[in-house]
Amino acid sequence: MDTTLLWKDPEGLQTIKIVVAKRIKAWKDGLRPFQEQPIVYILNGEDVLLCTATGDGKSALFTVPIL
Repeated sequence: MDTTLLWKDPEGLQTIKIVVAKRIKAWKDGLRPFQEQPIVYILNGEDVLLCTATGDGKSALFTVPIL
């Protein structure tokens, strides 16, 4: 049985939310729902291609995994 934890698991996603809340206090509402899923793929080492409008928060997808 594989017990490898992934960021997409509930515990991993909760950890991401906690890190963002503690490290980026200016983001009072945390990550936007559409930002969470690509971040877990990035942290799991998967490739991501995302196209969104200017101002939608693409920079968070780059910076949050660095935190």
